[in-house]
Amino acid sequence: MKRDKNLPLTETVYYILLALLKPAHGYLIMQKVEELSDGQVRMAAGTLYGALETLLKRKFIKPAAIRTWPSLSSSTFCMMR
Repeated sequence: MKRDKNLPLTETVYYILLALLKPAHGYLIMQKVEELSDGQVRMAAGTLYGALETLLKRKFIKPAAIRTWPSLSSSTFCMMR
């Protein structure tokens, strides 16, 4: 059986994906992650945007609305369906 290179998910990626059940921008994602984890996971902007870049490359998420590409900080993201 071939191993999936995308698994296992890190805790950070897991919570980002949960936060993106509804489209959200970076700051809202950080707030949702903290809320969903009961304050156990707090991300800095660099961690979040690095993870978002990886998720975009792996096609786990897609931009829902882009204001100033390629700046991820002002973009809204959603999960791929």
